[in-house]
Amino acid sequence: MFAKALLCITEATPPEVVESATRLCSKKGEIIVLHVTRRLSEFSQKEAKERFAWVLERLKKAGLRARLEVIESKDPGKAIVEFAKSNSCDALITGIVPPRGLLGRLSNVTDYLLKQSPCTVVLVRKR
Repeated sequence: MFAKALLCITEATPPEVVESATRLCSKKGEIIVLHVTRRLSEFSQKEAKERFAWVLERLKKAGLRARLEVIESKDPGKAIVEFAKSNSCDALITGIVPPRGLLGRLSNVTDYLLKQSPCTVVLVRKR
């Protein structure tokens, strides 16, 4: 069980990723829900809170402390790693699209997270 997890979300994050976070985190711990946007404005902050309200509701319903953070960066991988470091997270949970084809590869962001993360990285695939 993780005490302080970073749950990285996008508009395409499936419920399976959130459900995995609820199973992996300690009830006494905290989950920071992180969304990285290329351009941050008052509107995008409000829009993110509305768009990801379902995530916070599910986490809180599972008895977990959770908060949403929205940050701006042109380099999401680097921003996520820096955020995890500065917040002393012990796990980074995110969804992935499975690689396809003979030469299927993970996305650049996922690859960066696996190589640079200061903590355990949990990749959740959509069923």
